[in-house]
Amino acid sequence: MNRRARPVTEVAPGYNQRMEPILEELSEEESLRLIERAEIGRIGFTGRFGPVVLPVNFKVLDGSVVFRTVAGSPLGEDLRTGITNADYKVAFEIDEISPAERTGWSVLIQGGAHYVDDAEERAVAERAGIDPWAGGDRDVFVRIKPTLISGRRIRHALRSPKLRPGILLYLRNSGAVRRGGT
Repeated sequence: MNRRARPVTEVAPGYNQRMEPILEELSEEESLRLIERAEIGRIGFTGRFGPVVLPVNFKVLDGSVVFRTVAGSPLGEDLRTGITNADYKVAFEIDEISPAERTGWSVLIQGGAHYVDDAEERAVAERAGIDPWAGGDRDVFVRIKPTLISGRRIRHALRSPKLRPGILLYLRNSGAVRRGGT
């Protein structure tokens, strides 16, 4: 018995093949609104041994990203410039993805990171309740002040039916399509 194997195409629940993906740019305001409800992001920077990307939990405070780390850790050491009021250029990425629905959003923040050394700024960061998931004594607060915020979202919409020219001509002649329309 010679049977041809059919390719198996799995479609994620919640996804409809009659839908088409739409990739849209997010405004800075929408990007900030989305990340305010997120908890985990990834900080990217050039460390002593090359590019580094690490997950951290964070909060948004006054339009900046704030997280905690351990004094003397590779992350803490790499981000310390040793120069008063100097920033270390970083990228910070936050996303929410639904593989089942093939939807999601991603926000990229680029800017300068600095230790929160100012007493008033530190008090605000401490009151924000940034509770490190990794635990331990993470008493170093780092603030990322954005210079660029960009975001994208992928969603789905039903595909437009493709009309044959004869049908479109019929619709126009029947009055179903008004002037100024299709």
